[in-house]
Amino acid sequence: MNFGDIWMKIKRNWIISTVVTGLIGLVMLLFPGSVLLSACYCIGGLTIAMGVIKVVRYFKEEHLYPYIFQSDLVLGLFTIGLGLFMVTSPSVFMTLVPQLFGMLLIGFGVGNILRSVDAKKAGFRYWGVLLGMAIVSIAAGLVIMSNPFGTNEVLVVVTGGALVYESITDLLTTLISQKKLKTLQRDGKTQQES
Repeated sequence: MNFGDIWMKIKRNWIISTVVTGLIGLVMLLFPGSVLLSACYCIGGLTIAMGVIKVVRYFKEEHLYPYIFQSDLVLGLFTIGLGLFMVTSPSVFMTLVPQLFGMLLIGFGVGNILRSVDAKKAGFRYWGVLLGMAIVSIAAGLVIMSNPFGTNEVLVVVTGGALVYESITDLLTTLISQKKLKTLQRDGKTQQES
């Protein structure tokens, strides 16, 4: 399997994960009044699927840059556990919504900090942008955990917006990574031809 095939699989999985996160956020933005209980099972299932994708990707893919993907296993296991909790205990989950979604965003932010540090090590030019977006994710998670909004409905809208932001952040990370990896691959071909 060549580098291009590996990258296409990684990119496909990242995009699927990003779309799932964005869809969860959009549902929360569009239907805040009914989303808490009625969508708990659906969101839990999607969260489990997102975690499974990350875990499978971690074990299945050949990683040319393994340090970039270390956080996928931890994030995958965390999201599987969160999804299982949502599906098996929706009433308990409802009382913990602020803390759980805040922790999820903090988990994504920590994972993105790890990616930004690894991107700097790999020579990615925009690693600082990735770091800044990760810090915003962590800050949003901390704000959501403190629940200054008073009602769960407002919290659902804010959390949905944060998840849409996280989805956009992941998409930008994928695009920036793709550009850098194409440059590395092109430079590698140029050096081999010399």
